Amino acid sequence: MSTSEPTDRYHHGDLKRALVEAALEMLVEGGAEAVGMRELARRVGVSAAAPYRHFRDKQALIQAVAAVGFERFHEAVEGARDGVPEDEQFGAMAEAYVKFALAHPRLYRLMFSAELGQFGDPDLRRAADAAYGSLALAAAKEDPERPGEAAISAWAFVHGLSMLLLDGQLLGVSIDNADPLVRALTRRAAQRIRTTHPA
Repeated sequence: MSTSEPTDRYHHGDLKRALVEAALEMLVEGGAEAVGMRELARRVGVSAAAPYRHFRDKQALIQAVAAVGFERFHEAVEGARDGVPEDEQFGAMAEAYVKFALAHPRLYRLMFSAELGQFGDPDLRRAADAAYGSLALAAAKEDPERPGEAAISAWAFVHGLSMLLLDGQLLGVSIDNADPLVRALTRRAAQRIRTTHPA
C-alpha cells in the first residue's frame, strides 16, 4: 500500500500537530460536535488507535485545539499594537479581539465554552493566560490607579460585543458589515476608560 496524501500531513514526524490541525478543520466545518477521533484518524491517514497515543480522549483533543486557538488569538491581538502609538494601542487591540472572534466564530466559541472544563490542561492555561494578559495590560495602562478593574471591564466589553455580534443580536448589524461599528465602539471604550480615570 502506498503512502497516501493524508499521511503527508505529518511527513516530518509531527503527528500531534497534524491531528490538531485536522481537528481545527473539522471544527470549522461542523462545530465541536463534528470533531471525532475516528474521523480525525481517517483524515490524517493513520489507524483509529493512533490519535490516542497523543490525546487520551476527545476532551484532551478539544483542549489542544483551543490552546492553538488562543495562541493565534494572542498573535492577532498582540500584533495589533505594532506601529500604533501607545495611547491608541488598547483600542487597536480591542478591535483585533472582536475581529478575531468574527473571523473564527466556531473556534472562538470553543475557546470560551464550558466544554473545556476549568482550564486544567497546562498548555491551554498558559495560552489562555497569555492571550488575556496582552489586552489586560493594555487596558491597565489606561487606568493605572485601578488596573485590575480596567482589565476586567475591557474583557467584559470585548467579549460581550463579540458574542452579541456572533449571535446576531444587534439589529441591522451582521458579521459582514460590523467593521465600522467595531472600530467606533472599541475606540470609544478606550476613551471612556481614560477619561473616567485620568492619570
